[in-house]
Amino acid sequence: MATKNAQVTPDLTGAKLKGLDFGRADLHNAQLAGTDLSGNNFVGADLQNAELNAANLTGAQLIGDDLVNAELRGATLIGANLSSVNLTNADLQGANLIGANFSHANLTGATLRSANLCHANLTGANLTNADMTDAIMCDANLIDADLTGVDLQTVKTAGTKFSRTS
Repeated sequence: MATKNAQVTPDLTGAKLKGLDFGRADLHNAQLAGTDLSGNNFVGADLQNAELNAANLTGAQLIGDDLVNAELRGATLIGANLSSVNLTNADLQGANLIGANFSHANLTGATLRSANLCHANLTGANLTNADMTDAIMCDANLIDADLTGVDLQTVKTAGTKFSRTS
């Protein structure tokens, strides 16, 4: 008799999981709200639809990860490496993204309302139709970024580099 593989959705809400290796892990739909994931390796992980609200991802390595539709409201990603990550339609409202690296990331349709992107690197990032209402972007790097459909009227941009943006 053949057995069917069951889909397990991990619920690690509030857990302390610092310094672990989640590289290439399948964590889609994972419940990680309020979890301390600082310094962890997530390179190549699948975090689609993951709930990471208020999670601490300070210094985490998320290079090339799939975070489509992920919830990161109020999360802390200070100094995290999110280069080439897919954050299409992700919710980063109120997230602390100071010094985070989003180079060549896809943030199409992402919500960045009231997010702190001071000193963030968004070189070559795709921010098409992102909601950046009341975001703070002091000294951020947006060279070669795609800002099509983004309203920057309420964004604080002191010192931000906008060369070759579209």
